[in-house]
Formats: sequence, C-alpha cells, structure tokens
Amino acid sequence: MTMNPDSRRLFFALWPSAATADEIMAWARDAHALCGGRLMRPENLHLTLAFLGNTPQERTRELVRAAPDWSMPVGMLQLKRFGRFAGPRVVWAGPSADDDDRIPWLDEAYATLWSHLETAGWERPASVFRPHVSLLRKAGPCGLDALARPPLTWRPEHCVLVASRPAEGGSRYEILARLPTRHLTC
Repeated sequence: MTMNPDSRRLFFALWPSAATADEIMAWARDAHALCGGRLMRPENLHLTLAFLGNTPQERTRELVRAAPDWSMPVGMLQLKRFGRFAGPRVVWAGPSADDDDRIPWLDEAYATLWSHLETAGWERPASVFRPHVSLLRKAGPCGLDALARPPLTWRPEHCVLVASRPAEGGSRYEILARLPTRHLTC
C-alpha cells in the first residue's frame, strides 16, 4: 500500500500501563505458541476506539489541537477471552464473546469520541464497536478454544491520538495527543 507522504495513519486508543502490557503479553505468548504469526510489541498494545486511516497533515494538525479538550471516561475492564479476525489474521484478547454483554463506560467513551469526530467532519463506521486488544498479526490457522487464561482486569492509563508508521517487523507508533480522562468507579 502506498501512502501519500503528506498523510499519516491515525487512530485513537486506550493505552495500558507498562505493567498491564506485560500481563497482556502472557496472553499474546500463549496465542503465539498455538497460532504462530507476529507478536505485538508490549509498547504497542492498545484498545482502539477509532481508526481514522490515512489522514492529511492539515486534518492531523486539527485533531492534535482539538483532542486535548475532549474528556474521556475510563473505568475498569476485563480481558476474558481470545478471538480472531480471520480476514486480517489477527488474534486478540477481548472482554466478551457476546455483543449483548457490553461495558457501559467503554461504549460511552466510544460514543463520546465519535461525537467529537463527527463534529469535526469524520464519518462514524457503520460496524458494531467490538473492543479488543490485538495480540498477533498474520496468525496461522488455529483453534482458539484450546486457549484459556484467568480474566485480566485493568484500567487504561491513557486515551491517545496515535500515528502509525509502517516499519520492518511491525508498525511504529507515535503519540500525537493525550486526551484528559475521567476515572469512573465502575
């Protein structure tokens, strides 16, 4: 894929602490032992709230200026299960197997962020928000039913705007802006 040199691949994400990322890596290593593929690096683990894709510099600058004024709710969540996106060959850890088992504060964060983005001219995706942390890319075929770990409870440390740059061995991420967070007790 060629990318316009005047654009950057952007996304908003919830970022774990370094200690939580180390715990999530145990999930990734289990999945890697079964499925192969490319392990995510601990410093790149995150839960995406909004993927914006290739974004021109001017729109990037607008987001960098605006995002620090967007307060985001953050609460506790659990990674409970492994899952897979077959097309992109991604294995992930997520909070639920069922779209009916939602995390209210996380849905509120998603809706709040997209409300700000829509006001700025972005179009909300039609797909259902399925929160997850990617563990592997380019994973081979495997039966995830063989994988099980005790739930991992964590509170995201930051909500950030990130630029992704393709690099050998996986993308490099650059945090462009931090959004203020409101810690919830739920």
